[in-house]
Amino acid sequence: MALSLLQHLRETQGAILVGEVTQNYGLSMERATGFINAGLALVVGRLVNINETQGTAAVLDILEKQDSAALWRDANLSSAHQELTGLGEIDETTSLQALNLIAVHSLTEIHSLEQTASLGKEGMNELLEGQAEHLQGHFPDWIYTAAGLPALIGLGVFNTVKESVASLGSVLRQASDHAAETVSDVAHKASDAASAAVDTISHTASSVVESTSELASKTSAAAANALHAASDVAHKSVHAASHMTAEVVKEPTSFFLRLLPWLGLVVLILLGLLFWKGCQSQTVPVVAKPAVVSNPNLKPETMSLNTGAHGELLNCQGVAGNADLVANLTSAVQAQFGPASKCDIKIDAAVDTSFAGLAGLSDALGAVKASANTNLELKGNTVTINGPDQLEVAKLIERLKTLFGTGITVQSATPLDPNLVAAGELANINPNAVNPDSVMHALNLQVINFAVGSNDIPEANKAVLDKAAALIKAIPNLKITITGHTDSSGNEKSNVALSTARAKSVATYLANQGVAATSITAKGMGSSQPIADNATEEGKLKNRRIAFAIEGAASKS
Repeated sequence: MALSLLQHLRETQGAILVGEVTQNYGLSMERATGFINAGLALVVGRLVNINETQGTAAVLDILEKQDSAALWRDANLSSAHQELTGLGEIDETTSLQALNLIAVHSLTEIHSLEQTASLGKEGMNELLEGQAEHLQGHFPDWIYTAAGLPALIGLGVFNTVKESVASLGSVLRQASDHAAETVSDVAHKASDAASAAVDTISHTASSVVESTSELASKTSAAAANALHAASDVAHKSVHAASHMTAEVVKEPTSFFLRLLPWLGLVVLILLGLLFWKGCQSQTVPVVAKPAVVSNPNLKPETMSLNTGAHGELLNCQGVAGNADLVANLTSAVQAQFGPASKCDIKIDAAVDTSFAGLAGLSDALGAVKASANTNLELKGNTVTINGPDQLEVAKLIERLKTLFGTGITVQSATPLDPNLVAAGELANINPNAVNPDSVMHALNLQVINFAVGSNDIPEANKAVLDKAAALIKAIPNLKITITGHTDSSGNEKSNVALSTARAKSVATYLANQGVAATSITAKGMGSSQPIADNATEEGKLKNRRIAFAIEGAASKS
């Protein structure tokens, strides 16, 4: 879906919010505009984050209940509070109230949009997944951080463009500088501003043509047409603004709002031309050549880099088989960490000249940059990640698997503690909007490593089961199935009995934590449903498992 929720909220709620924020919290129109733009960006960013981390069901629940508190839950807004307070020149309490007002309006409008368009879970997920392109590169760092977006969207454009929060609001602020004057005077000055914009557009277009002489020979006709169209639309905007001046006497209170779309159009045209000019002046990135099949007689290419506490590049080095691969690896590093970033990659004719994951490398490095104190080791078609926080490493690995796609193995430098990962997943679930599938997924991440012949639950798993029990109790009428499995060692009849006893042991533990015993079904399958090769000890460990599923749903064991 091409719809930008941010732009949609600006168009449908902007005028209403300006009125309410200025009236209720005493902000000037200029201050209210910047504050509202930032608030709307935070709302959209949080919905994108929740959709990615908690699932679309959690988003739909927030929209249906218009639960603005759930929107901000688990978000670090400490820096955002300071920035918003500065934008509005108000105290922190007032800024929180104003932000909540923006959130309520936004949730109501998006819920109405979802209902009107009959989006449902699938459509809403598609809509939110498409918002990254509308958020990239348009806001300062603190909005990304407060919304929880750095690890979720590629930050290449963000690092190189960084437009102002008030991209549209800049025009509103210019006009609001004259708010104390008569409406007719405002209209006159807005008309002059639009005319100046036309002159600026013409000047900018001329500069573009002059600075891109080679390109101009090929695209002069298209450029001329674009300039003519832009000038024509802009002059029509001036004419419309002048015409509306005559209507001010009849509708003085609506003039400013009627003028906004025309001013916005002029600014968008100007920004479009400036962006085109910027594109022409950027250094042309090295284009990756089609990947070639690795030569088994060559040593694998390597690259190693480390990030610091703030995602900065501490060091980077590697070895590649030719200058093309060196250029592509270096280009990916500089796209994320800046053109001045250095990566010492040497050329060795005995080393491979290709990397299968080159297309996804830049975005992958953007995700690594968002993770503090992280080490990435690239060797052949294997990427190894290491970091101080196992849960963050696990999340980063899953993100990189998506970005690299098939053909690249992404792994942890040290074995991850599955129980720690499961506990972390459960801790990220909103207790006021619990998704049953998320709870089952987290429970299945853990490894309940019973002692040989025993059905006593290890202490390491009790913390996970405690967190899960608290969440399960918040889900009305949820019925779950707990299935025990063993490896192939021993007698199958004994294995069925042992797996049943282990499943019942887990069921009893959850019941003792307050989960209704009648909502749990426990059964044992012995060794009849292996998920790994029983010929190895590692495979046997994977087969000795407890699987959790919603009753009636297909088991993921």
